[in-house]
Amino acid sequence: MTSSCVVCVCSSPRVAAPAGRLVLATQVDHTATVLRTLARRNGLTLQPLAPGLLAMDSTRVEEFVALAHGALSSVEAAEVRCVVLSSHDLLDVAVLSQALTAPTLQAAGARVANADLLPLFADEAGCFHCVYQPIVTLPERNPVGVEALLRARTPDGRLVTPDELFPAAEAAGWTHLIDRIGRTTALRGAAGWLPPEQLLFINFILTSIYRPEVCLRTTELAARESNIRLDQIVFEVTEGHQVRDVDHLEEVFDYYRSHDCKVALDDLGAGYSSLNLLVRLRPDIVKLDKDLVQALPEATSRAVVAAIVDMTHSYGGQVLAECVETEDQAEAATDLGVDLGQGWLFGRPQRHTRPPSQTRPDPALAGRRAAPRPQPTAADTVHPSRPHPSRPDPSRPDAAVAVHLPRPLRQASPGPMGMSRLLVRAVDGSGSGVVVVDMQVEDHPMLYVNAAFEQMTGYTSAEVLGRNCRLLQGEQTDPETVRALSLAIRHGQEHRCVLRNYRKDGTPWWNELRLSPVRDETGLLTHYLGYQHDVTTRIEAEEALARQATQDGLTGLANHSHLLRQLQTSLHAASLSGRAVAVLFIDLDGFKAVNDTHGHAAGDSVLIQVAERLRATLRASDLICRNGGDEFVAVLDDLDPLDAARIADRAGRDVTTSLQRPFVAGPGSMTLSGSVGVAVYPHQATTADRLLALADSDMYQTKKVHSQATPRN
Repeated sequence: MTSSCVVCVCSSPRVAAPAGRLVLATQVDHTATVLRTLARRNGLTLQPLAPGLLAMDSTRVEEFVALAHGALSSVEAAEVRCVVLSSHDLLDVAVLSQALTAPTLQAAGARVANADLLPLFADEAGCFHCVYQPIVTLPERNPVGVEALLRARTPDGRLVTPDELFPAAEAAGWTHLIDRIGRTTALRGAAGWLPPEQLLFINFILTSIYRPEVCLRTTELAARESNIRLDQIVFEVTEGHQVRDVDHLEEVFDYYRSHDCKVALDDLGAGYSSLNLLVRLRPDIVKLDKDLVQALPEATSRAVVAAIVDMTHSYGGQVLAECVETEDQAEAATDLGVDLGQGWLFGRPQRHTRPPSQTRPDPALAGRRAAPRPQPTAADTVHPSRPHPSRPDPSRPDAAVAVHLPRPLRQASPGPMGMSRLLVRAVDGSGSGVVVVDMQVEDHPMLYVNAAFEQMTGYTSAEVLGRNCRLLQGEQTDPETVRALSLAIRHGQEHRCVLRNYRKDGTPWWNELRLSPVRDETGLLTHYLGYQHDVTTRIEAEEALARQATQDGLTGLANHSHLLRQLQTSLHAASLSGRAVAVLFIDLDGFKAVNDTHGHAAGDSVLIQVAERLRATLRASDLICRNGGDEFVAVLDDLDPLDAARIADRAGRDVTTSLQRPFVAGPGSMTLSGSVGVAVYPHQATTADRLLALADSDMYQTKKVHSQATPRN
């Protein structure tokens, strides 16, 4: 503990005081009601000190904290702040109330940075609306419903894109507000045109639902006002978002079902726990992750989709393929038994003001397909005004909206912004990719791309005009870079960045991008010019140099320098969280004989095989390092302190077992063994050097035992 620390958090865990004055702060009314009722039922009294502030003086503080933790949902408990004061402490209610209900510095900074979005919330009806994308049966393609996608526009007419709105809301702590606005706007926007036989899919944010019986009230009211029945509503949660409390999600699903709503699990296949969630929750509708759909008819994707379809059909659920862009994808999904389809192939998101023209709605959203998919005819081919490139816009939760361009820049004289033919020819001949984006149209579509852009991306101008530039993004595009880019665009600023983009064929490339705003004579931002340079060769060279500084050149594992840095980081994190860290020191027995007998090439091959076995045996999150020669080190962090020694010993035994299998060495094979030493933080040591020394010593003791147990001739 330093002299500047208020309370030491490094040397001992922080626990709740057993007695004193308990002060609880919550900004949710029904949570305060639950807490006061719970106290009263257990013979205690919670008195209101100020709005959102409750207090009790009791010797049963620990007991009540435990009771409250069990009575509240995980989302409710995470919102409540708690402090225990000594009974003789002076209580400044005003200061305490502000401190306990204040946002974090991170959230406060985000609110300042995104203050220009506040006018949206002052006029919800005027600034928010939904567009609706049709959902159809497969193979018949009969409409069965629509998915509502939230959009926003500031009072001065500036479009706020979803990839700007949702990250800003999350950072500023406005997700509860956005979630409620999304649900009610979806319902009110569908009033008067959604057929009674069709379903309305509405996304919700799980962490915004404290208690469904409370949070569903605004939805029920909006449904009544819109004359939409609850059994027409499908609530969908995205599996790609981390679901920390499956029990809470299950309670939310059960409540919605008990009120005749349907539930859907979106983006199945995007998270680590897909199949567990599917088996446990049994959603009415399973929406396949877009990457699975986009990969069809590739063999691995087919196998995953087939497994999900079989599991979902086994309990009577239905499977929906979203982001379907091509006939090949639709046909592959149909062949695999997928029930429903959504994507540009069936219709783009649009804002409705009157009943849609589709006919023959399917009333039940149930039943298996009875007929094979008909072969496409000439009438089924893609209309030229609705291009369907092989990769859709990867951004979520929206898809790009097509914009009709009656006079593309290549055919106009003068073109947009009054560009002359000479200037167009000059830009066309540039070696840099150039794109012109319209800032006065929703979703900021591309108006013009030059030949260098086409060469860099693999897209033709016909495939990208009218679409948003985000179609170049993919799963490894850095969201922080995209967020900074979006912020600059929002403020009409020039911006430079390097980001990972994807070509039409799916191959990644590094794009050094410069954006320049273009304004009219009144100062209004009308367009953006984007200049693109392919810097893949440079970035890959820089990455190779970085790898040399942190990775072992032979095995690809971390090297000794990287081990020391990461171990220090893990120990620091463990000191703050109260978790444990284990170090495994691994040495091959008899490895010198491999080099002496079979040569160094065979020895290198064995070391590579050892690295592969360690990766397969230990957790994906564990750091594995080649310490030098035939020594390896593994760092197991974020362990339960009460169970860390047992987990480390078991991991050591698993490693030993994996090293006993024969290794391929040249034309034959050989059998080796390994010795493993273990040391655990904080039980045995608290510094990186000491942990490594203890693990090394333990390894040599193990090697000594192995040597004594080996029979000698």
